[in-house]
Amino acid sequence: MTLLSTLLGRQKSGVANACKEVDELEREKEEALRPLTSGIMETGMDESGDYKRQVSNESLKDPQVQALSQQLKEWINDVLTDDHIVVKNLCEDLSDGQVLSALIEKLAGAKIEHKEVAQSIASQKAKLTEVLNQINYHLQVADDGIKWNVDNIHNKYLISVLHLLVALARHYGIPRRLPSFVKIQVLQITKATQQTETISEQITGDEEREHYNFAARQQERDVFDTLFDSAPDKLNAVKGSLMAFANKQLSQINRGCSNIEEDFSNGVNLVVMMSLAEGYYVPMYSFSMEPEAYDHKLHNVTLALNLMQEAGIPRPKCTAESIVSKDLKSTLRVLYAIYSKYKHLVK
Repeated sequence: MTLLSTLLGRQKSGVANACKEVDELEREKEEALRPLTSGIMETGMDESGDYKRQVSNESLKDPQVQALSQQLKEWINDVLTDDHIVVKNLCEDLSDGQVLSALIEKLAGAKIEHKEVAQSIASQKAKLTEVLNQINYHLQVADDGIKWNVDNIHNKYLISVLHLLVALARHYGIPRRLPSFVKIQVLQITKATQQTETISEQITGDEEREHYNFAARQQERDVFDTLFDSAPDKLNAVKGSLMAFANKQLSQINRGCSNIEEDFSNGVNLVVMMSLAEGYYVPMYSFSMEPEAYDHKLHNVTLALNLMQEAGIPRPKCTAESIVSKDLKSTLRVLYAIYSKYKHLVK
């Protein structure tokens, strides 16, 4: 065999292997898109507290439950297409935190350091804890509104997985409308007496309204959209006015700012401005005065937005992530919201 024929043979073999990998990925995606059946839906069990809970067989066969699970699975696969991740079974594939980690990084631009594949149960739960903490941060759900936890997700409990994914889909927007008023029947067993009862768990509400409201919010234009699109010549004047207001506030504790995008991206000045305007002290342990890590900056900005909300300031059209990412329009929106509430303080 000549050298040329050997090289050509290797080249053909390499191409064939590449084609085989592509075909395999396509087959996995096709398999993942097949409708769910009760035979392949891993549902797990919730054993927290005084009860054991498990999804009833009737609910596994419910077309609404299957449609919801299928749409959420397709949405995840669409979001993670570039990462070559294919989810086939929601409960099984999300249980170790790897897919959820990739999903929140893609949706929110979050940075999760714990990237390696976890093998042991302890390491999987450690990673899952970190990922769920990030997700809860971004969703900004009150503690009593969180319907998932590390144990339930790791135990592949379908109801917790669906609650989590529906919350993410609503927050970040899903192209398709989810089924409305999906309920799951749960078999609840009292551990002490082994008494069994069936309870109903509401997973979705009026999703048509939710979908419409999200689309409407995305389409709403405000003064800053107009300013950036139609009056860029006035942008510097607005930045100057907001900068002057911020410096007037911050000068009370010998702080200042010179670059709007940079000087508010870590959240410190926003927290300080709110505390000065409202006349209270924010404990040093509740935020980082010199944040370096992305997570610490995100925590500070989230805290500032929560303080604004508690003060009755309408939520600006922005996210904490966009402020940390130094998005000028988002930062101007936040500063303008604070200015509108407290401009009377500046003399």
